[in-house]
Amino acid sequence: MDVISNNLLGFTTTHLAAIAAAVLSMLAAAQLAFFRGQINAGTKWALAPITRRLPWNKIKPIKGSAPDHESDLTSQLTVVDVFLTSVDGKSSRYQKASNYIVNNDDLNEYHEGVTAAGKASGFSTLWGTIVETTKEHGFYISRIDLGDLLKKGSRFQNIYTAELHDCFLSNEEHWSQEIAFPTKHLTLRIHFPKGRPPRLVKCKVVEGVADKQVRTDAKIAELSGEQGIVWEIQNPKLKDIYKLEWLW
Repeated sequence: MDVISNNLLGFTTTHLAAIAAAVLSMLAAAQLAFFRGQINAGTKWALAPITRRLPWNKIKPIKGSAPDHESDLTSQLTVVDVFLTSVDGKSSRYQKASNYIVNNDDLNEYHEGVTAAGKASGFSTLWGTIVETTKEHGFYISRIDLGDLLKKGSRFQNIYTAELHDCFLSNEEHWSQEIAFPTKHLTLRIHFPKGRPPRLVKCKVVEGVADKQVRTDAKIAELSGEQGIVWEIQNPKLKDIYKLEWLW
């Protein structure tokens, strides 16, 4: 009887030890896999700012008549201000303030653009860093690194500015704003210098090569104590160009 009990005890002890070893091995493997996943995720996060700048990971600018590669974003509200800072029209400033929603996962950069009849310089962005600015078909296009990966549904606000030179030298002038990505509301405002207010304003929409005048509620109004033009546009059409013309 003692022999049987000893054999049974030895068998049970051996199997319990084997089971315990198997459980510990499984736990160790699971823990190793967990930590390996955490290490990989941490490594990817730490190296993301570097890997995004590698040549084969960069988003190549798309050539076209306008910065038409903004489909990753939707603008809830965009306000464009053009400040005519000198009476002769030689100096002016462009400012675009936008509230954006990200449409796709892992957005790390996007483009802002401005057109200029003369020259543009001094580009700046409130959010992120301007990596480069190129000129394509009359548009100055700035590639902006957001500094982080933004997920789908993320929201951010940005203000993009540029200094304009020799762009409004005639008595009859205009400003054109192309809708490069879906926009729910656009406000165009032209600020005039003291002593040279606008005398007449027309609004047009350019569809392809057609330029047609439209009836709107655009009006000459006071802006920051001086005369200006304000045009509110609800749901502007993607790729259309909205054009303000004035005499001053």
